[in-house]
Amino acid sequence: GDGGAWDIIAKRVNALPEYRRLFARFDDDVAQGEEITFTDISDAIAAFVAFEWRASDTPYDLALRGGPPLAGEAAVGQDLFFGSAGCSSCHAGPLLSDQSFHAMAEPQLGPGKAARFEAHQRDDGRLRVTGDNEDAFAFRTPMLRNVTRTGPWGHAGAHTDLAAFLVYHADPVAGLDTYEPAATLVDLPGAAPDWSILQDPASRGAIRSSYAGGSRALSASETQALMAFLEALTDETSLSGRLGVPETVPSGLPIDR
Repeated sequence: GDGGAWDIIAKRVNALPEYRRLFARFDDDVAQGEEITFTDISDAIAAFVAFEWRASDTPYDLALRGGPPLAGEAAVGQDLFFGSAGCSSCHAGPLLSDQSFHAMAEPQLGPGKAARFEAHQRDDGRLRVTGDNEDAFAFRTPMLRNVTRTGPWGHAGAHTDLAAFLVYHADPVAGLDTYEPAATLVDLPGAAPDWSILQDPASRGAIRSSYAGGSRALSASETQALMAFLEALTDETSLSGRLGVPETVPSGLPIDR
């Protein structure tokens, strides 16, 4: 409403003639004299994000469009991914995600999520939205393009080694039982996350029992092949950005380059 953060932001943008000129190029309402709204700003940001970091030119995507098929270990990993490893049962469709929620017995770290009247520090996942106990510790299946470059992994970032995470993810109950923060977060020596939930036997047991899927031990060669396939989901252009950092912005504010 009036005086709120969105209102203040919109008024600041609207007061800059250069922003009005730019918005008028794609927004008919602004072109006809209407003020720039926060919805206009959010739409512009969404359009920018969809263009700047769209990851659709990976070797995998190029192969789907009739380009060179994946070869070597990447091809073996692709067969595993869509076959016996069972990855595509959740990582399916154009986004390599079914956009559904699954409990995968992932370690919890950090402050968690709790209402003001609650004392716990756990993150109940989808349960906080639905109130259905079957959704406890369930989180949305992530999309996988650029996954080898976007660690740490797991919904709470409890893994800094993707290959080790694949082994854990294929057999989550065994992974949770043997999970050691000191061994899995070695690349984050300065981190001091809160492990109170994971160190509580009852909470750890609840996370373990929430997993209802199967298990599959991955061999070293299978893990290596899956890693090669996941690397084939990398789009270098999207990682660097198509437009890059501008030299200036209409507000005249300094740019961190």
